[in-house]
Amino acid sequence: MIRLLLISAGTVSLALGIIGIFIPVLPTTPFVLLSAGLYVKSSPELYRRVVNGRITSAYVTPRAQKKAGIWAMAIMWTMILLTFFLWVSNIWLKTALIAVGVTGTIFKIRYFFSQRNNKADSNH
Repeated sequence: MIRLLLISAGTVSLALGIIGIFIPVLPTTPFVLLSAGLYVKSSPELYRRVVNGRITSAYVTPRAQKKAGIWAMAIMWTMILLTFFLWVSNIWLKTALIAVGVTGTIFKIRYFFSQRNNKADSNH
């Protein structure tokens, strides 16, 4: 059951990523990376097809991961700062927002920019 859910979510993510190639507002790289991550846990064959695919392989490179990481952090901090300045007045909530933002930034830096991930990707 879990395998089927992962494959289904990966397929939806891949479809959104491919649509994102043609529609500039929809980000392609994060969706293709998400689908590869979901497929690696559920279907090695589908994972290989995404990583080696004619269209999708360009979005699964270490460079594409860094680009996705930069976009993810930019979007995250934009939303945090908009919320911080426009909607939240409670100092505790503002502190929590900044703490979540810093934690998210640390996670994204470790995930998208670590040397370990870049070496693992070059082996595929």
